[in-house]
Amino acid sequence: MTAAAGLHTILVLSNLAVHRPQNLFTRLRIPINTHVDRIKSLLMREVGFNTMGEPGAIVIPLEIPKDVETLLIKLGVHGSRDIYVRFGQCAIQTCSYCSSITDYTILVLSGILLDYLRTATLLLLLTTNINGRQRWRTNVLGALTCAFLAEVYVFASASAVPLEKDAQTAFMWHDNLFLARNILFLVLPAFIQMLPAIYPPPPASVALAAVLGRLERTLPRAQLLRYFRPAILRHPHTRERAVEFWTKDAADGAAARSNPNVQMTASKLGFGFASPVSSGDNGGQESLLRVNARMAVQSLKPLFMPPAN
Repeated sequence: MTAAAGLHTILVLSNLAVHRPQNLFTRLRIPINTHVDRIKSLLMREVGFNTMGEPGAIVIPLEIPKDVETLLIKLGVHGSRDIYVRFGQCAIQTCSYCSSITDYTILVLSGILLDYLRTATLLLLLTTNINGRQRWRTNVLGALTCAFLAEVYVFASASAVPLEKDAQTAFMWHDNLFLARNILFLVLPAFIQMLPAIYPPPPASVALAAVLGRLERTLPRAQLLRYFRPAILRHPHTRERAVEFWTKDAADGAAARSNPNVQMTASKLGFGFASPVSSGDNGGQESLLRVNARMAVQSLKPLFMPPAN
């Protein structure tokens, strides 16, 4: 996938740097309404300069290339400059069967569609489960589709505004869209590779297996704890330490319960233990803390009941 992205980047960069659309008016720096004879004269002067190596030398070639002659003939037809601006020089120069706007539209959009399909194939390779970017596939393909539909709209409708009779400059729709399209093809794959990889979560059976393993190790420990408690009281040394611990714990509890600040905070939280209240059991008087503790224990009792046979 990295190699495919690299080849795609090299191809797009070569299109931008080397294989950009030819534009006679931009190269010769002449207005869009320049007469055909003037264009032909400038082309011959250019050929003469390149051939002889002397500025101003004019060499008239014996024969004008057929595609250049076709281009000059079509540029002399009314409305051809509009077609040139919309569909570019290559379409007018190479298409011998094109006689309507529909023909030029189909010709240009077919090549553009192939470019979009190539880029879409690359994006499909870059958004798979292997690299953790499958969740972005719909977004990037949707953006690419919207860009293609926008180009179709521009070629079919937005660019169909005729040039003014004495217009000297024009917005080159084909050339500018070529530049924008290739920049999109260059940026979109790079942007996809910069997005964080998010892999799908593992199946629940993997997590359950780990939990089951921990549970199997915990149950024997819990069973062993049942036998540790009686064993502590049987041994004099451990019994002495247990009594010492519980005595200290009882002293700490009594000191905390006798603290006025603790009593006030417990009352505010609904766990007061200084003032007894009616517990509802045989009219007894108990603290709120004891009542809440009893309710908690009663709610937990069903969880520890042995299952019925």
